[in-house]
Amino acid sequence: MTTQEEAAEQLRVIRSVMERAVIYRALTGETALIGGAAALAAAWLSEARHSWHWAQWWLGGLAAVIAFNAFQIYRIKLASDRSFWSPGLRIALRGAIPSLIAGGFLGLIFVRGDQVRPAACMWILHYGLALLAIREFAPKSMQWLGWAFVIFGVTSLAGVSGIVDSLTNLMGNLNGSRLMAIAFGGFHLIYGALIVTTAGREHGNA
Repeated sequence: MTTQEEAAEQLRVIRSVMERAVIYRALTGETALIGGAAALAAAWLSEARHSWHWAQWWLGGLAAVIAFNAFQIYRIKLASDRSFWSPGLRIALRGAIPSLIAGGFLGLIFVRGDQVRPAACMWILHYGLALLAIREFAPKSMQWLGWAFVIFGVTSLAGVSGIVDSLTNLMGNLNGSRLMAIAFGGFHLIYGALIVTTAGREHGNA
């Protein structure tokens, strides 16, 4: 390998690391806190709703979080003078979108039949799979978040479907809104708080 090739390889590695840092900052911290708060609000507003009237609150909350996340990425783009649709972001989206589409579609099928608990389980499970699909662009903390969603989604689905009697009894009072509140609300708020406070301590020690 020539000196020029070595320099090009080093630049590629540096760019890859920078891409991962950009995606990580855009998808975590403040965005997780906003997402958690939006989920709790959607859970409260959808508590007594059914079918599409239930789903519309969650789809509205999703749209708000996506808009905030896009703003975060755009803000980073302005600060770093980098392309909005960076190569790293495109690769991450290609990894996450299949799980999100599959989970969204399956969830909406259950919503159509007014089965919001299985719909919630599908959304929780496939969101976790989407997070794990972009693990190459994220630190271990996001991987743990993905596993938390996957484990809770599978466990909830086992309880809702009646496969495991003990889980069915345990989740007897957890409707679709409460399942979503625990996962999308609780998990995101805990994760976001940990990221923000950790970043604050690191900034203070710098």
